[in-house]
Amino acid sequence: MKCAPLIYTALASTLIVAAGCKKDAAAKAEDSAATPAAAAVAAPAEAKDPNEVVASVNDAKYLRKEMDKVVAALLKAQNIPEAQQDDARKYFEQRAVYSFIMKTLILAEAKKQAVAISEEDRKTQLAKMTDALKAQNKTVEQYFKESPLGEAEARAEFEDGLLIDKLLQKNVLDGIKIEADEIKKAIGDVEKQNAENAEKNKALVAANAEKKTKIESLKKQLADGADFAELAKANSDCPSKEKGGDLGEFTKGQMVKPFEDAAFAQVIGKVGEIVETPFGYHLIKVTAKSPAQEAKGETPAKPESVTASHILVKTEQPQQPQPVPTSEQIETHLKQQKSRDAVQKYLDGLKGAAKIETVFKDMPL
Repeated sequence: MKCAPLIYTALASTLIVAAGCKKDAAAKAEDSAATPAAAAVAAPAEAKDPNEVVASVNDAKYLRKEMDKVVAALLKAQNIPEAQQDDARKYFEQRAVYSFIMKTLILAEAKKQAVAISEEDRKTQLAKMTDALKAQNKTVEQYFKESPLGEAEARAEFEDGLLIDKLLQKNVLDGIKIEADEIKKAIGDVEKQNAENAEKNKALVAANAEKKTKIESLKKQLADGADFAELAKANSDCPSKEKGGDLGEFTKGQMVKPFEDAAFAQVIGKVGEIVETPFGYHLIKVTAKSPAQEAKGETPAKPESVTASHILVKTEQPQQPQPVPTSEQIETHLKQQKSRDAVQKYLDGLKGAAKIETVFKDMPL
């Protein structure tokens, strides 16, 4: 999961933005753990000055101890294995710094423009949070109380999120308009693509008919005594042709259903009927079968398996027409797209006008 540019909402606090990147952090940590010498032989980390300034935005400073508090809470909340924590910590440190930078920039601008939050704004956002949390069977109160950084911090982030939302709404989102011509063009593009695909599909019918004739010819050659491995090497469209079509041993669930059904039903040593799958036409020759075995002592259970070879003649699948979206759907999509671009441009402008420094020299801002 790639973390999107930081756009605050009441559910996108510093903590939530970092926590939302859990899959990235886990993936990075797992990659490191996969290296034989990773983590286990690493030297103890050198203690760093808790008052070191790890990032600054104009006159605002972010101290290492503040960053460490966020990172420690995230590591604890996500139960990252000890061997992977160094990589996860580095990742979360950069996310925390990035969040500090963006939050500081936007809140300073909100203060400059005297953006104020009303009780109605607060009620509206709480209602949205309530709906969003229903899928997790959580209430807003639970969300605040269960925050890894503590309830007080979570509520403070909620208030900051309201200010940020209101600033972006005022300076960016309210100015986004979708013209009727844009909607018309988007719908027209879908209709045009469907028409082009329909024409391509007509050509596919004839091409696939030739493929069917080819596989039928190969089946006849096999019936007349041709060598399966040699035919596979010369005609199959599967990489297994280099081994005479040999796929090795496989169990149920490893192949597409039509292929699996045919292979497990076929007689050993005989070529079955032509099988069609989304990949194309197949001729299958089963060379061995192993029945399922129950677990005995230290020997684990073993599922039923088949060893087989095949010849594949690939076919192309017709393109399915895309549903033509409604004007409302197109308008929503275009507005979301323009909103992302416009917010990013606005944030880039704030960054460009500020003096930003960080100890993470390789961190993109």
